[in-house]
Amino acid sequence: MHRAARLPLQIIDVAGGCVVAACICGFVWLTLLREDRAGGEVQTLAHLIDQADQDTRSLRAARDRQHGLLEKRRVELAESGQPPAHAPVEEYFRVLSTMASQHRLRVVRHSPLAPKEYPGLLEQRYAYEVVGSFLDLMGFLHAIEQTDYWADVSYLKVDRGANPADPLTDQRVAALTISLFAASHDDVPADGGGT
Repeated sequence: MHRAARLPLQIIDVAGGCVVAACICGFVWLTLLREDRAGGEVQTLAHLIDQADQDTRSLRAARDRQHGLLEKRRVELAESGQPPAHAPVEEYFRVLSTMASQHRLRVVRHSPLAPKEYPGLLEQRYAYEVVGSFLDLMGFLHAIEQTDYWADVSYLKVDRGANPADPLTDQRVAALTISLFAASHDDVPADGGGT
């Protein structure tokens, strides 16, 4: 009987040992599996960090380019915001003559008028008269507005051509006062101003 009682205890001991061994094996297996998963997660995180680092470098380079462009635009604005030291009269009227011929207009008068002076600004005025169709005149005036010169049309009068009674004629005469601006001679900067 004593032997019969020992057998179930040995079976229980063996079963308990098997359960403990199975638990240890399971723990080791889960630990190794977790290490594999953790290793994969570490690699993924390392890749994400590298990607974020590259993105940061790209953003910094883009920021530096934008700062450079901003500084360039600030310099251009400062230079273009200043009137020239001397109005480029001959060059401007060569450009006007070319634009007039491109718009099929005939220049009939170009003569200087009395200049006007304002604080820091000199306005040189010229009478300018062209003849052509109304649409060509409008194209010419638009082209004047698109030039980069410190100049403006300060007066404009458009009349019918030589024969206003003829409805078939679309000839118009445009009398303009062209004003060219420059820094007044008292306020000219030492570097000569912009264009």
